[in-house]
Amino acid sequence: MQFVLYLELNFFALFVLLLIFLNIYGRTEKHLTEQKLFLALVMSNAVLLVLDSGMWFLDGRPGAAAHSVYLFVTVLYYIMNPSICFVWSLYVDYQINRNEKRLEKLCLILLPPLILNVLLSLLSVNRNLLFSIDSGNIYHRGPLFLLMFAISYLYLAGAMLQILANRKKMNRIGFYSLISFEFLPFIAGIIQTMFYGVSLVWICTSISILIIFINIQNNQLYTDYLTGLFNRRQLDNYLQQRSLYHSGKKKLAGIMLDLDSFKMINDLYGHAAGDQALEYTAKILKKSFRKDDFIARYGGDEFIVIMEIENCMDTVNSIDRLTRNLEHFNSLKAVPYKIALSLGYDYVDCKTEKSVLKFLKHIDNLMYEDKLAKKIV
Repeated sequence: MQFVLYLELNFFALFVLLLIFLNIYGRTEKHLTEQKLFLALVMSNAVLLVLDSGMWFLDGRPGAAAHSVYLFVTVLYYIMNPSICFVWSLYVDYQINRNEKRLEKLCLILLPPLILNVLLSLLSVNRNLLFSIDSGNIYHRGPLFLLMFAISYLYLAGAMLQILANRKKMNRIGFYSLISFEFLPFIAGIIQTMFYGVSLVWICTSISILIIFINIQNNQLYTDYLTGLFNRRQLDNYLQQRSLYHSGKKKLAGIMLDLDSFKMINDLYGHAAGDQALEYTAKILKKSFRKDDFIARYGGDEFIVIMEIENCMDTVNSIDRLTRNLEHFNSLKAVPYKIALSLGYDYVDCKTEKSVLKFLKHIDNLMYEDKLAKKIV
């Protein structure tokens, strides 16, 4: 009965992973590093579910052929256990740093424990180090079983520390999705180690992968890839939820911003520098405005901030912080150009029942007037 239950759960988890794999793999012929690592996670988890099901099926089956197959499946299972944790460490690092060269160096640093586990898994066939399968085809943990467990958790712990150390770099959804991957398999692994015969880790890992996949989909739909800010689609959703017929106690304010001399930055220093300028601008905006303020890339080099305010001074204070942060950034001279913004802002007047499009056009015109006043094209 227990075998049937685990088999059903494993096949359900496999079905979920298959859907995720087909969704990502079928979208494009060329996959980015992030997608390749995520697909490696999905495939590793799927292989482990298949191997786990095979071990349940073969345990106690009589015959020499069954014994040989059981040994083969178990060796692969033990090799794959830390391998998925190894891939997870690489995925986390790339999510945080987006640096392929750093990823290559990290891969070399993290490989030795993985190689050690492979050797121990192979040697266990004759020396029963990590596991043993007796003459009755019954699986037993070996004296060095906890070493494999420790190697797996070493990768997980390293990734967890990196997530926590860099939590300020990540948006809230990204941070919690990465933490969730760590939490469920971590707890399930402890339970599985303490209670022999319980098999929960790879089912919980499948759930964690599903959570990350859902968040990836949400980010692709609602987040600007370059800056990490919300995109125009999410702006439309946000304004629809907080309609400009807003009648609550708080007022709504809108600020339209445009990066000055963006074309000049692109022409003089290249499009990579232009992208970098947009990224720096996004970071300055996030630092300048409040946590609950809605910040989006409106398009090109334009940004928009929507604020719920108690009084007009909330907006003025935020713009003052933005001005100071821009001055501070430029004083550091980290890049060969200066970041400056033209802006226009106003407050929603519920009595006029101004439409969303009219209000956005209104603050866009105010921003353009500011740009013209500075004689910037």
